[in-house]
Amino acid sequence: CETLLDCCAAPGGKSFSIAIQMGNRGELVSCDLHKSKISLIESGARRLGISILRAECRDGKNFVPKDEGAYDRVLCDVPCSGLGVLAKKPAIRPREMDGTEALCRTQRAILDTASHYVKAGGTLCYSTCTLNPMENEEAVKDFLARHPEFSPEDFVIGPIRSENGM
Repeated sequence: CETLLDCCAAPGGKSFSIAIQMGNRGELVSCDLHKSKISLIESGARRLGISILRAECRDGKNFVPKDEGAYDRVLCDVPCSGLGVLAKKPAIRPREMDGTEALCRTQRAILDTASHYVKAGGTLCYSTCTLNPMENEEAVKDFLARHPEFSPEDFVIGPIRSENGM
């Protein structure tokens, strides 16, 4: 049975999709920083008949020793500036990017912590919904420079093909 950790899961859509792709077999732990969002994830899983999902309130930056090397796959869809969803969130447009450096530190801390949860030979996936290279390519390059035990993998999603795992 496969084990998967979704580090920044709320509101749960990615976790639900993953559980369905897993055929509701294995173990899926879906975490979020905000306790109020855990019930949202749990109720969504119940509504969809997903029984393999366990929702936990935890800060993705804080290491949980019991989970070291415990997961086949770890998803880090980290909080971001949202520049990739401007059409859906027009309020982002006029906002200044003042908090980007702090946000990048948070993203990288979550990724660093999550890397400890991946089993040998497992997969760590980093994603955002922004177009900002500092939050994407630069974050991945920085991580890979500090973690030579990881390497990028190319992927295909419909018509989209990655280049060097990005």
